[in-house]
Amino acid sequence: MSSVPHTAALLLYGGRILTFNPDRPEAQAVAIAAGTILAVGTEQELRAFVSPKTQTLSCAGKTVLPGFIDPHLHLFAWASRYCGADLSAARSIAEIQSQLQARLEALGSQDWLRGYGYDEFFLHEKRHPNRHDLDAISTEQPIILRHRTGHAAVLNGAALRQTGIHAQFIPPKGGNVERDASGQPTGVVYELESFLRTVIPPLPAQEFQAGLQQVNNELLRNGVCSFHDASAGNTLEALGRFAALRANGVIRPHATVMVGAEAFSQVREAGLTAFDRSGQVRLGSIKIMLHESGGELYPAPDDLAEMVWQVHRRGFQVAIHAVEEAPVCAALEAIQQALERLPRHDHRHRIEHCTLCPPPFLDTLAETGCAVVMQPGFLHFYGDKYAAAVDTDVHDWLYRAKSLRDHNIPVVGSSDCPIAPQAPLVAIQAAVTRQSHTGMVLNPAERLSCLEAMGLFTQAGAWVGFEEDQTGRIIPGMRADVVILDSDLTSLPAEALSRVNVQTTIIDGQIVYSA
Repeated sequence: MSSVPHTAALLLYGGRILTFNPDRPEAQAVAIAAGTILAVGTEQELRAFVSPKTQTLSCAGKTVLPGFIDPHLHLFAWASRYCGADLSAARSIAEIQSQLQARLEALGSQDWLRGYGYDEFFLHEKRHPNRHDLDAISTEQPIILRHRTGHAAVLNGAALRQTGIHAQFIPPKGGNVERDASGQPTGVVYELESFLRTVIPPLPAQEFQAGLQQVNNELLRNGVCSFHDASAGNTLEALGRFAALRANGVIRPHATVMVGAEAFSQVREAGLTAFDRSGQVRLGSIKIMLHESGGELYPAPDDLAEMVWQVHRRGFQVAIHAVEEAPVCAALEAIQQALERLPRHDHRHRIEHCTLCPPPFLDTLAETGCAVVMQPGFLHFYGDKYAAAVDTDVHDWLYRAKSLRDHNIPVVGSSDCPIAPQAPLVAIQAAVTRQSHTGMVLNPAERLSCLEAMGLFTQAGAWVGFEEDQTGRIIPGMRADVVILDSDLTSLPAEALSRVNVQTTIIDGQIVYSA
């Protein structure tokens, strides 16, 4: 049995340390040894832990926080975006065509041309590109564009032929193919990502590996020490890929991987336990995608209830993607039914997004004990779109952070990257100000304090992942995942939070990023 070290390997001192420990909310110094927090206190109190071998790091004028936790992102989709044309800043179809043309010249004749991140709302034409727009680039080279949300894509004629999407094509249940007046596909498809992955060649391994390395660098640069991959297509094979990436040092932050409901049978057959800490990567929630297609819910409410029941009765945490009122209502009803059949204390089932939350849902969320994993950063990046696209009568229902907290509903912050950029400090600012990047304010009654907003990305992220005893706070004995910011947050106006930078990221007591 190893003894607790008495000498610090690393000492942080001189800054404002926000511990998120109610017994000692602030401190002036932190001692770290063997990957854990050794001691927290004043500089004088921690002198006993310093030796000539201790590395000391002055944090004067800076803020020290628990490392950021992002419990909802999509790592492989994010890495893929470094392997194609970034269309997120495009403001017209002509701009999209220009960027694709430039990338086409660097590709081989058989390679797929990929574009990512367009949003028709921000395009001058206010519509999706179509097959004819893409055929203007090439009629021979397959081209696919993926929408910012990941729920739509556009294919040119060559890509439609290679994927077998034609006039007689019947999409998988829940998917939709847009067609013109003659019944031919326009090239725009919805909710077909699972199908497309089976018929489109994977990215070249070397290019994808480079994308993963860029993703890792971005995580560390933003102070993210832990994340949950929330991809509904994850299987046990994906879990193994994540484990290999972390074991090989390609991905440094701690990783928890959700597995899609379709692969839950694999989890049961393998006898795995959720949130087991014995490996490099933890198995996390069982993810269910719930959406409306053609006015119907997919999966249907009865099917959803059965899926939730199978996950719930076996002791796993369910994470249900539900954005608007009908899906959120169906998700809550399915969880309620499961709890009535088998009450489970501290299940921590999750509703992902819950973008629109009418007042009656607050009581139901509180009764079920569900957590809401939301994306405050969407207010900053896409608040103008919400203001235009969402009925003004329900603006008060958007991302109801304060109302949820007031009803004692666990609220957790995340990025959903690459649907929005990985930017915890931007998201924290948005939770405080409720402002879009243009300054538009959406429902200021839902504003949080700066400390509450920071808690969404630290202690709340730890709690929803069943590791509040390991991380999310700066307390002796906890994992030494720490982030140092270049400013004293308490002296800044809320509108300046997004301009704060991460100076240092520490994972398991090791400095893995330094500005």
